[in-house]
Amino acid sequence: MSEINIKVEVAGSVFPLKVDAKDEQNIKEAVDLINKKIAEFEKNYAIKDKKDLLSMVMLQLVSQFYTRASSAEKELSHLKLLFADVEVMLKEHQQNIKTITEE
Repeated sequence: MSEINIKVEVAGSVFPLKVDAKDEQNIKEAVDLINKKIAEFEKNYAIKDKKDLLSMVMLQLVSQFYTRASSAEKELSHLKLLFADVEVMLKEHQQNIKTITEE
């Protein structure tokens, strides 16, 4: 994979990163989201300390991640059950066809 060097600015601090070229856009979008959330918290709350703002953003984003991951896990579990049911129905159907053709 081709690695590239990029610089990103988060909460007013610049960070040099070495990333896979394919990940660059995702990283830039994540940085934009973090900075937008920081600006949102700055506007809505009387907090000026960037570390506190970053902590609040991190808590919100990780909380959303866990909520979505939990939901996705439940959906995946449900889909697995549905596929298992379909598999059973297909096997029953095959057996019925086999029985009919043997008669």
